[in-house]
Amino acid sequence: MSEPETNDGISSPIMGIDRLIHEPARFSIMANLYVVEEADFLFLSRRIGLTKGNLSAHMRKLEEGGYIEVRKGFMGRRPHT
Repeated sequence: MSEPETNDGISSPIMGIDRLIHEPARFSIMANLYVVEEADFLFLSRRIGLTKGNLSAHMRKLEEGGYIEVRKGFMGRRPHT
């Protein structure tokens, strides 16, 4: 398998990085999920230190990319993600 080429024709392994998961916040989400395999939204928000809005946006991108599965439901009367 050959390395991706830069504009000057030189092969570079850095060109093969998937920017979707290597953005720092999304990489942190993936690293945390790798360790625990499954986590709820509140755990990730506290662990990573992102606001709920930012975490939601990053998780949506990871889900659209097929990297994570988001399940939503209720615990009692409260929503649980």
